[in-house]
Amino acid sequence: MSNYSSRRITISYFAAIEACRIAGLPLDIPPQALAGAVEKLIFQFESDKQSSNQPKVEPPKTQTVEANKNALAAMVKGYSRF
Repeated sequence: MSNYSSRRITISYFAAIEACRIAGLPLDIPPQALAGAVEKLIFQFESDKQSSNQPKVEPPKTQTVEANKNALAAMVKGYSRF
């Protein structure tokens, strides 16, 4: 949702109860507080939806470094001559 737009909505009593339950609000809150909770839920849903649509950035894969056994053996033989 790139542009903010204001809409007047009417929700049922049962939807208001569910919105209060989701937001953790008491059922006797003022209408303005309920409207704020519904608005917060809408924006939260929209931001969750947008973030799930974007490709996830994965950290670069590091290659495992395996020891070169022949090179290590040559190094050990070279040091053992001293």
